[in-house]
Amino acid sequence: MLKIDHPQIYIYSYQLSSESKTEANSIWTWANNFWQHFSPDKSKVFSQANLSYPLTRAEKFTHSNQINGSLKFCRLDDSEGILGRIGSPETEENKDLEITALKQFSVNNLLVADSHENWLGQTILITYKSKTYQQPSKNDFRQVADECLKHLFPEVSVRPPFYHADELFDSPIFEYSSPKKEIQVFVYLVDDDIEGKLAKIVQPLFELFYHRHKITKAFIDSRRNYALLKERYLEIEQTIESLETKITEVTRIGLPTEVNSGPSVNIDESLKYLKIKLKELLRESLNYERALEYLEDFNNTISIQVYNYQEKLLQIGDKWQLSPDKLTTFKFFVDRSCRYFQEQIKGDLGYFKHGTDLIKIAVDLVGGIVEIEQTESDRSLEKTIQILGAGLGAGGIVVSAVSAYVQTPLVIRIPQAGDRIHPAIASLLWSLLAVVIVAGVVGLINGKWKINGRLRLLGRNSVSQLRASQSPPVNPTSSEVEELSNQEPGG
Repeated sequence: MLKIDHPQIYIYSYQLSSESKTEANSIWTWANNFWQHFSPDKSKVFSQANLSYPLTRAEKFTHSNQINGSLKFCRLDDSEGILGRIGSPETEENKDLEITALKQFSVNNLLVADSHENWLGQTILITYKSKTYQQPSKNDFRQVADECLKHLFPEVSVRPPFYHADELFDSPIFEYSSPKKEIQVFVYLVDDDIEGKLAKIVQPLFELFYHRHKITKAFIDSRRNYALLKERYLEIEQTIESLETKITEVTRIGLPTEVNSGPSVNIDESLKYLKIKLKELLRESLNYERALEYLEDFNNTISIQVYNYQEKLLQIGDKWQLSPDKLTTFKFFVDRSCRYFQEQIKGDLGYFKHGTDLIKIAVDLVGGIVEIEQTESDRSLEKTIQILGAGLGAGGIVVSAVSAYVQTPLVIRIPQAGDRIHPAIASLLWSLLAVVIVAGVVGLINGKWKINGRLRLLGRNSVSQLRASQSPPVNPTSSEVEELSNQEPGG
């Protein structure tokens, strides 16, 4: 049976600040449940009033000869953090403990806070000592680490997968984490010297893990935003597809009979439909642009927090008198995970920004067709008025010219053989003939009777362009997040 000495569990918990001081399922709920279970002093209740910067002095408790611990609190930018500790005092009776003894530290999953909207996540650092420190192989240390997680997190759904193995001060340390989980666990074999080094970096290490969770949280939120963007992209595609039929109908009107073989279309109803769909498309595009901006914000957040993370690594290196390159245990996250996060979001942005081009083409096309058809309708009415006005004017002139020669009064009777046309009738006929001739000439000049084929051709070409634009390129970096979490780099 595997045994360890003096195990200690450090719980780094973080959440975004909230106006409510008694928020349900917050890290304060977790801290108070943790305290109430292990501390004999049940009167204390912790809240945002306990926050300060840097970490406060420890609120300590003693549960039994085998269990003691403490809580510390800290305000960080727009967030709140709690550092909890629970472990076995360094006494003789707490040497050579079976790993199964770790179960008493995690009764009812008390180590893990409940997930909620403002929760950023938790880092759990498990340290232990061993008499056989110099002799076991790395595989033996890995087995110890796996057993520690198995007994601290009996529920497989809570337990993060193995991610990375390394050494820190020539001592093995194992990381268990996943880009899709807010929980990260380290298992570290220490001695007295390493414990002294860890004591020097309590505050910077607390802030280092905070920046890490800000990065991870931004990436997890970006995955949710990706799903939302994909849904809205499909909605826009459906709206555009419904527009294609109407666009084709509108642009088919006026073509020759052998080309325009479809059913007759009410141009006014079609234009009204296009206007309604144009408004829907503009509203959907606004929601789409907002979701795209959120994705860019997540990418910016990751970039800022990566910088802050690296600054904390420099600070830790100064206190340990080590260069950041020697801190591969923590630097691996920036070099591997953060680079993956940023490349993934960059690929998503490239994929979905194509959607904005598709929307622009559709909006310009529909708006252009509606405007052209409206202009054509107004111009047709204007030409009709011009033609009729010119014809009637010419008819009036003819009537005026011949009216002076009308001297015989008009008598209504049945025409007899050999009768001549009455001058009044002749005047009317000349007037109608003038109207027809002049109106026809003006109509030909204005193009009233010509088919505007260019407009229809433009419409058909625009529809073809729209269809071609509806096939977005495949996202080259849209590999599943599980690929990263299933790998065991450095293991």
